[in-house]
Amino acid sequence: MYNNSSILERNLLSLSLQNKELAVELTKAELSSVVSFKESRNNKSIIPVINRSNRDYALHSTFDPQKEGLRYSDSVKGGGYIVVFGLGGGYHIRELLKRNDINGILIIDKDIEILKAILSSIDLSDVLSDPRIFILIDKTSSYIREFLPENYLPAITGNFQTISLRARIDSDKEYFLSIFDTIKEVMDTLSDDYTVQTWFGKKWFLNSLSNLEPAESSTTILRSQRNISIAGAGPSLELYLDELADNKRNTFLISTDTALACLLKNSIKPDLVISIDCQQISYQHFMAGYPKDIPLVLDLASPPLLSRLSNKTLFFTSGHPFSRYVNKNWRQFPFIDTSGGNVTHAAVSLAESLGASNIYIYGADYSYPQGKSYARGTYVYPYFSTRTDRTIPLESNFYKFLYRNENISMIKTDYGFRYITRPMLNYKGRLETFAKKLNANIIPVKGLGVDIDITPKEKVIHEPSIFSAGESRSSWKEFLNIYKQKLKNLTVPDLPPSRYFSSLDYTDKDVWTTLFPVAAVIRKKYRDENIKSSVLLSDVRDWALDAIDQHL
Repeated sequence: MYNNSSILERNLLSLSLQNKELAVELTKAELSSVVSFKESRNNKSIIPVINRSNRDYALHSTFDPQKEGLRYSDSVKGGGYIVVFGLGGGYHIRELLKRNDINGILIIDKDIEILKAILSSIDLSDVLSDPRIFILIDKTSSYIREFLPENYLPAITGNFQTISLRARIDSDKEYFLSIFDTIKEVMDTLSDDYTVQTWFGKKWFLNSLSNLEPAESSTTILRSQRNISIAGAGPSLELYLDELADNKRNTFLISTDTALACLLKNSIKPDLVISIDCQQISYQHFMAGYPKDIPLVLDLASPPLLSRLSNKTLFFTSGHPFSRYVNKNWRQFPFIDTSGGNVTHAAVSLAESLGASNIYIYGADYSYPQGKSYARGTYVYPYFSTRTDRTIPLESNFYKFLYRNENISMIKTDYGFRYITRPMLNYKGRLETFAKKLNANIIPVKGLGVDIDITPKEKVIHEPSIFSAGESRSSWKEFLNIYKQKLKNLTVPDLPPSRYFSSLDYTDKDVWTTLFPVAAVIRKKYRDENIKSSVLLSDVRDWALDAIDQHL
């Protein structure tokens, strides 16, 4: 009664429009023996039933699955991109597809033989042919961990939400729970990254445009170093100023930009300085002066003012999309990992790129020991001193600075107390994870902050290397004019975002990707998750073209 070859053919034909690979797999699959079907009590629908361990799981309401599907749809607020756990008879998905604010639906399910049984009995051709639909069957956590970041584009598709067919989850609980955990892990990372983009997306782009000219003429080369010390700006740096001055470890000294003023005030001249912040406030770190003979390593998205400080400026690329595009299509700059979210993490990446066998870290407290935020001599001291008077003493400014953090808490220590925050602990955790991947011994020198848990490596091989940029393929103006023309040639999408981007050739997709951080800023400006992707992307492209014209 329910197994109908013509229904299966219609479904497979519709599915092949969006997912040809899955359609081919289904033609080869067997029909599952654990699936049966029953009519709803209102005699309007067919309900799939899965039998596990002599227990039947009806995947929808046995009375009115359409009404139940409407409730599922109503539970989704604000539209966006929806992950649906369980296809079932598709009643919940059909209701979602009636909404114009849904930009994409990813259906995750298990057992291709169950899927074939359902598609042999229930006509879902209208659902499967919708360009917003994509189905993953029997995929592992590692597969989904790679798939999701490439197919969910938060700046373009908006909200991320999930809904689940409860009975389908219960019938294969172990599988679905593992996928839940994977998606939560991926989304935590994407959410952090997207939040940063909403603040800095435009700055990254504009700063990178301005830095193209000095980046073209940069010829600084950094030689390999076996032992490297890194100066972070935490209060514990004060404990080791004498040691750094004496250079007891006979190491090459990298200063973070935040620590530079403290070192110079104590007559310690680092061998190089690294800065990654795109904000103009980072210039405050250099207000005490900068010795022009010290190499300055800058993110391509650093404030343009910084490139004028040193006679030995060297740019690097990080994870910013436009920076990666420049690296691939114009001039190859060395890469530094900035995913840790702080300059000490980036300094460790730089040290490892210089071939270091041993990397000593000073002043990385990842907390506020005894309520202090930075070592004395760093930028906050003169900065707050200028804002001090009889009614607002220096301590008040430091207190406000400290308590700008949410979820701050105090813990007692052997020497008194320290304040900790969630972002600081996250930075520490990322450094610990990062250290495991490196071919170097990371040695955090114990201070007053939280302990950094890094296990020393038994054997490290020193591999000499050179840190420098490659040859530019053209002048910066020629490169920018070519990029501008590619932006002009981009079509405004008339398909759902995920489907539109998957339909593009590699070059066009690459160009659009450079503007995703800008899109995050502009979406935030609208404060409307229901904005059409075509309108958003048109605004993003126009903004970028205007920025390029002004720069040229």
